[in-house]
Amino acid sequence: MSILKLSREDQVPPGNYRFTVPETGYRIADIHTLQELYDKVEQHYRDNNIPLPDQWKELVVDQLCRQLPEGWCYYSDGKEYKGNASLLSFDNILKGITSLSALATEAASGGDPFVDQNEAEQRAKICSRCYYNQKSSFCMGCGGARMILDMVGKVKGGRTTTLDYMLQNCGICGCRNDAIVHVKKNILLKGEKEETTNKRPDWCWLKADNLSEASSQLHL
Repeated sequence: MSILKLSREDQVPPGNYRFTVPETGYRIADIHTLQELYDKVEQHYRDNNIPLPDQWKELVVDQLCRQLPEGWCYYSDGKEYKGNASLLSFDNILKGITSLSALATEAASGGDPFVDQNEAEQRAKICSRCYYNQKSSFCMGCGGARMILDMVGKVKGGRTTTLDYMLQNCGICGCRNDAIVHVKKNILLKGEKEETTNKRPDWCWLKADNLSEASSQLHL
């Protein structure tokens, strides 16, 4: 497997060093040195009796790199890494939820566009532990944020999960995770380009064949 490596270890990356533990969802953030990040990751795994794989430091850096813009990392096999451009602007998030609303409305004419509560909960658990579950790049107290939340409400109605407080925006598609966890997979993929789906981590329920397979991939 070709993993990403930092090309600028002498500089602090945008957003500082950080890591989301896929097994627990614990987020280590605002770290200013790579060694401190390693120490905190190792401590969390030790405290929770979770074994670390032999190449865990490389995997920590790989996760970090997948959140950084162009010029910060490269693939271990020498291939160029173009970086991860942020999708979490107001326009992108609004566009995503508007598109989702249209797809769900269209699907509703032919039947129920939503999954059952148990599936929504399992999806929410996966999203809450994913490092692409990210905050938006604009103020959530502004009028634009209110518009987005109103649109989310129109899509999912009164549906909630016990993990809604942890669900933010998907850094791959710009979607609101608290909305998409309720919508059937075929509807979501209908509006998504294949290249976008391929960027998702292996544990993403939109990429894996089923929820069991996705959940089994939630490890470093």
